[in-house]
Amino acid sequence: MPGFASLVDQKRPVRLLAAAISSGNLPHAFLFTGIEGIGKKTAAMTFAMACNCFNLQKGYPAEHPEATLAERSLVEPCGRCRSCKKIISGNHPDIILVKPAGAMIKVDQIRALCSKLVLKPYEANTRIAIIADAQKLNPEAGNTLLKTLEEPPEHTVFILTTLQASDILPTVVSRCQQIRFNPISSNSLQTYIENTHGLDATEASVIASMAGGSITRSELMTKSNWIDKRNWIINELEALPSRSVNLCLAFSEALSKNKDRVFTAFEIMKNWLRDIVVYNYAPEKIINTDLSEQIKISAKKTTINALVFKIRAIEKAERDIKANSNLRLTLDTLMITLSKGH
Repeated sequence: MPGFASLVDQKRPVRLLAAAISSGNLPHAFLFTGIEGIGKKTAAMTFAMACNCFNLQKGYPAEHPEATLAERSLVEPCGRCRSCKKIISGNHPDIILVKPAGAMIKVDQIRALCSKLVLKPYEANTRIAIIADAQKLNPEAGNTLLKTLEEPPEHTVFILTTLQASDILPTVVSRCQQIRFNPISSNSLQTYIENTHGLDATEASVIASMAGGSITRSELMTKSNWIDKRNWIINELEALPSRSVNLCLAFSEALSKNKDRVFTAFEIMKNWLRDIVVYNYAPEKIINTDLSEQIKISAKKTTINALVFKIRAIEKAERDIKANSNLRLTLDTLMITLSKGH
């Protein structure tokens, strides 16, 4: 069941949102900022539920016995009343979600939203308009939204979600109460992965370290056999110096079949090389903890200069591909460079 208690490592945002509901003094607009996959949308939907719940609860539910005294005083939607069920199913007429249509949120989408907001809410005490990925508002859409924020409709709260406030028009930001959501700690992510997916502690720890504080990313990694893919990339990278040019190019050919996979592969390579650098100085800080013995062996066979050289080569290839250089040619050049070392 969605609820504030389901948000991981977001005590301050939860406290601020629950306090606003308890006080009855709601701002006209919130701006939720933070990386992808840390609960901004869940928080927005939970807030919508709590504002309109027929049986608003006080305190975290019984399955959270570790909750502090302050957390037990927070409000929580029941998740069972007619209003909550409609919001959970996405069928509540007064909870409106606007998402990018392709690469942008277009002005017609914001105009359609504003037309709905002119009318009174159908059944909600507080109508909620959620604009997800608000950094994708095109300039005309942003200016149209600004006009509505300057004269907000009654009984309506806007919630904009974005990565960082600097991506939004400053005039829009100035009319919102900002709430920053934190990346989730590796320990909390590991616990989440173990409890949700039943992975052992070692695999969960590696995924948590690589997920960058994002539950969404950890979910994708868990469901896509990420550990096996990581092992393949590391083994290919380690084998490059002993391989013929044709075999090196076969690796780049395999990576080039999926551009999205290329950037994941680059990240895996950089973290692996970083682990080899770090191992001699602080072995407890390596990311690929399940491969510590292999890291130890690799650390004895290379130099810091060679590792830094390889990391920089990968970073250059990453920049070049993002700048729309030829994918296959860039990967071929990188693999030949990595096969030679420094």
